[in-house]
Amino acid sequence: MPLVQVEGLVHIYKAADLEVVALQGLDLTVAAGETVAVVGRSGSGKTTLMNVLAGVERPSAGRVTVAGHDLTRLTAAQGEAYRREVIGYLWQHANANLLPELSAEQNVQMPMIGSGAARQRADQAGRLLAALGLEHHASRKPAQLTGGENQRLALAVALANRPALLLADEPTAELDGVTARLVLADLSRLLQELETAAILVTHDRQVARFVDRVVQIRDGRTSTETRYVEHEGDLIADEVVILDRAGRLQLPRHLIEELGLRERVRVHSDGGSLRISPLNGPALR
Repeated sequence: MPLVQVEGLVHIYKAADLEVVALQGLDLTVAAGETVAVVGRSGSGKTTLMNVLAGVERPSAGRVTVAGHDLTRLTAAQGEAYRREVIGYLWQHANANLLPELSAEQNVQMPMIGSGAARQRADQAGRLLAALGLEHHASRKPAQLTGGENQRLALAVALANRPALLLADEPTAELDGVTARLVLADLSRLLQELETAAILVTHDRQVARFVDRVVQIRDGRTSTETRYVEHEGDLIADEVVILDRAGRLQLPRHLIEELGLRERVRVHSDGGSLRISPLNGPALR
């Protein structure tokens, strides 16, 4: 059974006197230990999806389960336990994960308060700091660290409770290109060591090289999926179009432009093969 199972997710919220449909039947599956990047334009539904998976927003319709927890039925107390025990959250701004008055080691120990002995918490914090190259900064406070070091520290805090799922919101947004690659490499390695699954919302193109697959959201639904596969000693992008449970197909924008398709197309199925044609044009295989 998948760690994350999202089926037909719909979320509608009110903005002033308007109702905004943020998610329109989104489907997503994530296996245990898998890392998935979610991309899409602003307003495509990425933030809403993360809020639902974090258990802070209840969807209007659909089904969402994470590690056996039905997120559409959580009580307030169950939601607190879910966020404490099942997920870790890495915010876009590292300082949102950190308490400025505490040292790096104390920050990492905070999510573990109430679980295990003090010695065990200290050992776990020490291992995470060492894994992220911060072992010599354990006594320093966030203000005494660089931006990249604070992002690593925020990652250690998010993983301190050994979550089954890490949710990361734009984890490299505040980093330069070189620092971002180093942090992503450390994140990828640490997720594998901890056997933790992760969903990363991002606009950073280089994230694709450090995840198992990239899922694009358009208009509140999953649109395409990209995996990097090895070909002749190099990695190439293999992009597929997703057909959701309702039978809807969203073509990538570049494909629509290349094929000269407009707003609507016909899809034909002949003995297992698929043909796509404009309403007033020849079929395209």
